[in-house]
Amino acid sequence: MKKLWMILLLGLLITGCGTGNQVLNNDEDKGGAGIVAGEMAASLTEESPLIFQYEVKNQTEEEVTLEFTSSQRYDYSVKTKDGKEVFLFSSVAAFLQVLGEEKLKQGDSLTYELNLHELSLEKGEYILTAWMTPKNGKKYEVTKEFTVQ
Repeated sequence: MKKLWMILLLGLLITGCGTGNQVLNNDEDKGGAGIVAGEMAASLTEESPLIFQYEVKNQTEEEVTLEFTSSQRYDYSVKTKDGKEVFLFSSVAAFLQVLGEEKLKQGDSLTYELNLHELSLEKGEYILTAWMTPKNGKKYEVTKEFTVQ
């Protein structure tokens, strides 16, 4: 089991190299509102220009387990306002083919930083969509419009 975790952690480290994306596993100490509703809640917020935070928070009354078929936990795409896809994260990243899971206790969240600076986007309006990649169940997809000036 220890070797599996080491391989998984190494895979996440390799996957993160060069992408500019940071993975955080947050507990209740984030200072959020705590448990508000009885479901998993996904959000996408712009922290600064072209830096977004994708968060999935367990607002249920029980632990939620998300199972994955690879080291990939999330994906995101950037499209132009008219729907033309200009970037898909999973098309440029490599992931280990290893089973894994994320367990979210009541009030816990998974947070991923999406850095779009590396995309060299032209001026214009875009749509960012982020989602989880579990093998079954909901994908917790969220969309946010943004402008490059």
